[in-house]
Amino acid sequence: MREIINDVLKRIVPDDIEEKKLMQIVDEIKEKIDEQKPEDAESMLVGSVAKGTYLKSATDIDFFILFPIYYKKEIIGKITISIGKKILDKWIIQYAEHPYIRGFYKGYQVDIVPCYRVRSAKEKVSAVDRTPFHTSYILKNLKEEMKNEVRLLKQFLKGIGCYGAEAKVEGFSGYLTELLILKYEKFLNILKESRKWRKKTVLSIDEGGNKFDEEFVFIDPVDNSRNVAASLSKEKLNFFIFASQEFLKKPKIEFFFPNKPESISKEKLISKLNNFLGICFKKPNISEDILYPQLKKAVFSISNFLEQNDFKVLRKAWHANEDAFFAVEIEEIEISREKIHYGPPVDEKKYVKAFIKKWENNPNAVGEPFIKNGRFFVKIKRKYVDAFTAIKENIDNINFGKNLNEIKNAMRICRGKDLLKFRNFWEEYFCDKYPWER
Repeated sequence: MREIINDVLKRIVPDDIEEKKLMQIVDEIKEKIDEQKPEDAESMLVGSVAKGTYLKSATDIDFFILFPIYYKKEIIGKITISIGKKILDKWIIQYAEHPYIRGFYKGYQVDIVPCYRVRSAKEKVSAVDRTPFHTSYILKNLKEEMKNEVRLLKQFLKGIGCYGAEAKVEGFSGYLTELLILKYEKFLNILKESRKWRKKTVLSIDEGGNKFDEEFVFIDPVDNSRNVAASLSKEKLNFFIFASQEFLKKPKIEFFFPNKPESISKEKLISKLNNFLGICFKKPNISEDILYPQLKKAVFSISNFLEQNDFKVLRKAWHANEDAFFAVEIEEIEISREKIHYGPPVDEKKYVKAFIKKWENNPNAVGEPFIKNGRFFVKIKRKYVDAFTAIKENIDNINFGKNLNEIKNAMRICRGKDLLKFRNFWEEYFCDKYPWER
């Protein structure tokens, strides 16, 4: 196991040359921000680069501009974006609680984010105001020898697909990985301890904090009203626990650096997608943290609608790159024209009378109500026999979420073949092996 860990560290710990180059870039960006920011604001490097826990060749640079609280929210966003446009290439405006700017500087991805300068995280005006306190806390408490332990945990999580608190992943945030190392000191200790996390778990650095509804809680040491693990889904937590035990039983490098899924031929992929039906559209200009919850909402709305109309949904999928989709796999795209509708038992005379009254001579009934095995039944016509038609005629009435509802006119209903353009997603989706088994 030690040989594997040493091999991983060689791949993920930046060397002196890379670190020196990165710090030069950081200094340049900070200097450019400081030249343009208001005198009563200050710039601060935050995130994994500031804390020294970043992975080699995974060096996104995050700068915050801290404004006094007398600035209006819309003003701090405008100032920050204006500064970013002058510094960054290929910039785009992102939206969290405030708009912020993301772009590139000499090949490095850079976020410049506005926040308020407050005395403590508990006095935050917006959620991002905590971030500088997180950075300061880790810098003060994380020992030098723990930084590589953080890197090991991050790479393990990346390898098994559980790293990142964003809505697309619903995994472990960078800050959560750092707190876990602060608590347990070693990467391997966390894997061993995770066995105990199958029931309600509340972790903290210092005792005390609010009560939380989530099953897995890590109390934020800079704001004990916050659960750092709030965005971690139960699915990703359980998968991490499972992968941890598998690694301890049979360690291998593929837990950290998995092979890609096997390629699927076009013909086989078409066959697998044969009973998928969904909605395709160009990705709207919103952040993934806004888009992905709506993709999830939309696919569940479509699924519920189809099931209410007697189509059996087997699986759901959603994804976005330049284009986006959400889709369901249906047992049968076309179903029979008629179905048997259950009525009351024959001895429940009050309900029998109402049942017969409703369905006798009803234009939606096929024949009259009948008795079988002591119960009334009636054969009725289905409103929809084709799932494609059902969605087409009702798409305007199905709720996809605020931003997706606004672009329904630009959406199209996709059958299996139309989804081939998302090939990389589907090869991962249909892979029946764990990442470390490929």
